[in-house]
Amino acid sequence: MSPHRGPIGPTLLVSVVAALTAWAALTSWHGFVVERGSYLGPLAVLAVLVALLGAVLRWVGAPRWVTALAQVLLGTVLVTREITGALLPLGGAGTELWHAVETSLDSARQYAAPISASVPPVWPLLVVLGALFIVLVDIIACTYHRVPIAGLVLLAVYSVPSGLLDTGPGWGSFAAAAAGFLVLLHLESRDHLLRWGRTVGPEDDTLWRHGNPLREAMRAGAGRIGVTATALALVVPTFVPVLAVDVLDLGTGSGDGDIRIRKPIADMRRDLERGRDVPLIRISTDDPAPSYLRVSVLNRYTGDEWSSGDRDVASNDVADGALPRPQGLSPDVPTTTYDYDVSITDAFDSTWLPTQFPAAAVDAEGDWRFDPTTMDFLAADNGLTTQGLDYTMTGIDPDYGTDGRFFGDPQPNDVPPELLRVPGTVPPIVRNLADSVTEPARDDYERALLLQRWFRQDGGFTYDLRRAPDGTGNETLATFLARDGRVGYCEQYASAMAVMARTLGIPARVAVGFLEPTEIDAGVWEYSSHDLHAWPELYFAGAGWVRFEPTPSGRVEDVPAYSRVPVAGSGVDPTDLPSSSSQAPSGGTTTVGPNQRPSAKPRPERDTGADGAGQDQGIPTPVLIGGGISLLVLLLAAGALGGPRAVRRRDRQHRLASGDPDQAWAELRATARDLGIPWTDGRSPREVSTVLVDHLADPTTDPDRRPERPRTGPEVAPDATDALDRLVRRVEHARYARPGAVATLERADTSLSTDAALVVASLEAGVTPRARRRATWVPRSVWQALLRR
Repeated sequence: MSPHRGPIGPTLLVSVVAALTAWAALTSWHGFVVERGSYLGPLAVLAVLVALLGAVLRWVGAPRWVTALAQVLLGTVLVTREITGALLPLGGAGTELWHAVETSLDSARQYAAPISASVPPVWPLLVVLGALFIVLVDIIACTYHRVPIAGLVLLAVYSVPSGLLDTGPGWGSFAAAAAGFLVLLHLESRDHLLRWGRTVGPEDDTLWRHGNPLREAMRAGAGRIGVTATALALVVPTFVPVLAVDVLDLGTGSGDGDIRIRKPIADMRRDLERGRDVPLIRISTDDPAPSYLRVSVLNRYTGDEWSSGDRDVASNDVADGALPRPQGLSPDVPTTTYDYDVSITDAFDSTWLPTQFPAAAVDAEGDWRFDPTTMDFLAADNGLTTQGLDYTMTGIDPDYGTDGRFFGDPQPNDVPPELLRVPGTVPPIVRNLADSVTEPARDDYERALLLQRWFRQDGGFTYDLRRAPDGTGNETLATFLARDGRVGYCEQYASAMAVMARTLGIPARVAVGFLEPTEIDAGVWEYSSHDLHAWPELYFAGAGWVRFEPTPSGRVEDVPAYSRVPVAGSGVDPTDLPSSSSQAPSGGTTTVGPNQRPSAKPRPERDTGADGAGQDQGIPTPVLIGGGISLLVLLLAAGALGGPRAVRRRDRQHRLASGDPDQAWAELRATARDLGIPWTDGRSPREVSTVLVDHLADPTTDPDRRPERPRTGPEVAPDATDALDRLVRRVEHARYARPGAVATLERADTSLSTDAALVVASLEAGVTPRARRRATWVPRSVWQALLRR
């Protein structure tokens, strides 16, 4: 494999411009972190090294896919080295890398941008995503010469902060990236033009050979696409709505402004941590003791977080009056209704409408729609929020009593399967504790009572917002439930009880809203930011969805009357019991009476998903899969590079040494196909030779001194032309002469193999270095033969 004749400068220039352009676009992310150098510094080093590697591989003529694969592997090594200190994301390094990204995601959910260095870092996530964009831009723009498509990648980079940051990405980043993009367009159009031949004139050796880059980019078709993409980068972000679920999953706001609810769990903790108590909602009501006011319901637990899941909000389910009867609530349950006039201050910015649950009616201005399965209300218009909103509602207060007669075990089809789903990655401690705590219970109602009592009394839990772990995922859940943990705030308590209830076969979800208001006048109450709260809701046949309160008395003094019913139990800490729920407790317990045998209700199956066994130990499955894929790609790359090349070399040696004219002719055909030289099947050897002769070049020229586009033709390679003529006559004689006839040649001392080898070398000398290298490493004749077989 011989190097390119020309200097590496032009190739290196394009790579460096692409790297600088991608890095300039990534500076638009600086608003996500306080210390922008935490991610921009590593990405600058990565951009330079990726550009250098790509330039060298393209200069020596490596196949495109080999260049792209090498850059991906280099990016992986550099990212892994920066985050973990190791070179490859395998074994412990893979686990550490995966954990760093998970920590970044959790921090992004918990804290508002810009995120400071005093909290769990978010820069690993930015480095991983930034490296992906840098490698993509180089591969698309430099390796595959698709600069307009690379412009769309740059637009995607720029659009991320446009949709997520209140301050936007900044004009400096956009101007630098746009300038680099237009330079790339100029260099690409210049390269296309130079492929047709050398330029003439006094400025032949200057960098900008055909005018300034902007004018040439505008002239080119690709330039029109690029300028259009640049214009879209200016216009589109203005119309991009700030969604509740976003690309980077980052919090919003500055950290000390209004109370903003887009992602209920993450935003609730952020607002509680501010410390400042801000009045948010004022109600006038005939309810003598208003309490919980619900904002949103979270149905889906993935093992990483709780989310609202998929919602079905029809256009006719609007907040304009009477509502359907609450799901599962029996008509036999006595109820009392209360009216509420609600006024929300400008400080509360939420796309979820605070309402009583259950409610008989809600009437609010705007396109507020409710989900019939949850009866929470969300804005259907992008610009609709609760700021300054006044509305009315009628709440329902069910009287369940304290005898449990309305709390029947749910039937299989009462609720969607999602509300019972337990990810396979949930730690075993969750299921074991749930079984141990509720062992004396006879039914689901008593199981729920025992769970609540354990969190509030028997389990030794403490409410502390400052020492609470971050998030509600599996790792946080295991830490929170462990004997040396058990410190948290309402988010962890609600999440833990809901997940444990699901492992027992009880439908459960998490609700977010306000705990209880302060009375500021007769019949007038006010909720503030300090009242933000989360709690679990469990479903029972006859009672419907019912609120429970596992958060200890340090935060919540009282619980509903229906949840204070005593249940026979031990009061023993379940962590002192054997880990298997099938074993009897070792300590003394209050025995279950003859009419109190535990229920034999079957447990729901775990949702193993992609994790199979559902264990939370060892190397994460995605890391194992990624490592296996990387090794497989390396093996395939080695086989793809070495195998076809070896087969092609063997075939050539066999054909040229056979002494058979047809075999020699077959070698010419394979060579032409590999080099991209036209070869029409079905034509006579004489007709084919009239085409081949125009592609012959002088094979004796030093490969390092050959031009990019060598001169070809019979006058350039007379010896190869004569050899081709002799070869054609030998083939014609072998195919068409009478048996026993002797071929008459001008030089009888020239062997068939010598003539064929000379023609092959002349054909290879007549193409570009890139075509020769492609024929060497990716021979079309071999792949076509494999496909035919």
